[in-house]
Amino acid sequence: MRKCRKEATDTFTTERAEEFREMLLKERDSLVRQIKSLSAASLTSSRQAGEELADVGSDDFIRETELHLMTEEGRRLALINVAIQSLDGGNYGTCVDCAKPISVGRLKAKPYARLCIDCKVLREENDGAAPEGVDDSEPVEE
Repeated sequence: MRKCRKEATDTFTTERAEEFREMLLKERDSLVRQIKSLSAASLTSSRQAGEELADVGSDDFIRETELHLMTEEGRRLALINVAIQSLDGGNYGTCVDCAKPISVGRLKAKPYARLCIDCKVLREENDGAAPEGVDDSEPVEE
């Protein structure tokens, strides 16, 4: 039988909304800059005729790695945008699986968190799948 974690007493309040909005906007701006930088570097090719195959392979590997990073950063950007919408809608800081408050400590560490720590652990144990009856159409954190 799994023990439940002690509920955190420090939960998100509407008085703290601007603090978290600032954190989310700052992180979003940083991600947008990173994505722009990565896309400029990874979507251009500088190959020339007669280039060594090893060089071509190395360039392809670097480009694929940058594209993967862009995908992950894009995913985080989507989560940040959902979090900002949640702030605007008045349901920020509420777990999407169990509807309990997400602790402020967790939100400070990951301001786009959509799951409380207990539900995050449950999903990790369930290979990321949402519990039955939970709408899983919007992205949840990594």
